[in-house]
Amino acid sequence: MKKKKSAASETAVTKKNKHPMLIIAAVSVLIIALVILAIIYFIGPKKAVKKYVKAGISKNGGKNYFSMILPDYVVDQLKSDEKWNDMIESYNNDLSDVRDDYKFRIKDIEKKDELSATALDGAQLYFEEMAKKYDTKPKELDIQKGFEFEVKLTKKDRNSKKKTSESTVVCAVKIKSEGWKIAEVPASYLKKLSKEQG
Repeated sequence: MKKKKSAASETAVTKKNKHPMLIIAAVSVLIIALVILAIIYFIGPKKAVKKYVKAGISKNGGKNYFSMILPDYVVDQLKSDEKWNDMIESYNNDLSDVRDDYKFRIKDIEKKDELSATALDGAQLYFEEMAKKYDTKPKELDIQKGFEFEVKLTKKDRNSKKKTSESTVVCAVKIKSEGWKIAEVPASYLKKLSKEQG
């Protein structure tokens, strides 16, 4: 006849079995948190640059293009002034001939250096200039960080089939509550802007 296990021994076994599950759950949560942080701090700016570039080379990219290069309050003002839709349509039409003649492909988007405090100050001034350009009163932005990127494109002539390479340097800047925006200048320009105004 088999002996019955005591309630105390069953509880001990149950508690012993629960610990590995708790450790696995804790490790899983930690891994998920690290992946999310990696997406926010490392993948985020590169995705923003990719979205910006695709907007510039796609057929109807005007909306995404202006959304990426302008602070949200400027976009809101343009919509309020009923200029937003006309601006997008004009942008798409202006570049339609170029897109008819050439096919663009993203070859590489390479992250360079993180922006210095001086460059971030320059980014504030840069976006103020953008606001004035679009007849909007500048506002103070909470700029948290930024990175410089080199974008390499392949340009193919649709008629001759000849391919050439083009590259440009831009900065992805993180603005609190707005996400990543694109300054269409290199970090050196932002630094220069800051020093000139400083």
